[in-house]
Amino acid sequence: MTDELTLAAEPMTADSFAPFGDVWEATEQPADRRLMTPTGYSHDGRTTVSVIWQPQAGLGFHVLERHFGVTQSFVQLSGAPAVVCAAPPTASDDPADVPDPASVRCFRIDPGKGWSFRRGTWHSLNRFVLGPPGGTFLILNSAPNPTQMVDYAAGKATVYRDLGADEEPESLTLPDLPRVSFRVAAGT
Repeated sequence: MTDELTLAAEPMTADSFAPFGDVWEATEQPADRRLMTPTGYSHDGRTTVSVIWQPQAGLGFHVLERHFGVTQSFVQLSGAPAVVCAAPPTASDDPADVPDPASVRCFRIDPGKGWSFRRGTWHSLNRFVLGPPGGTFLILNSAPNPTQMVDYAAGKATVYRDLGADEEPESLTLPDLPRVSFRVAAGT
């Protein structure tokens, strides 16, 4: 039996998102000159840039993922308001060290800003689009993409040497993992 945790969305600001990564924004906006603000984006391997269409769908999930070789980054290009959920990094050398479900937080995405997850930060696989028809996001990633997923409903973790290409990922049973699912609060 799984318990359901409801996550209320909070604003994604530099301060609120600091444990998980960086918010990309122009922190200064002088009227007399152009100003570039560097991001902390970094990767191992080859940079990949893709566009993701995310339709409006359900607000529930039970899987988190983390990436070891990239500060995976996103910018919302269009669509309805959306949220993303995240939990702080845990020990990258211990696949059984997964986040406490109580540490998962939900952030409202500001379509005027981008964001980047720190390496090893746990996050929801999807951005949850809150209105029809959906949203479009730019994603900066890497190849190969070493990744770990944890499924709280099944009590299992899976480690991929390269997400999407690894045909024999390592699978772990986590008998002491709390059986939970998460739901983004309606009206967030």
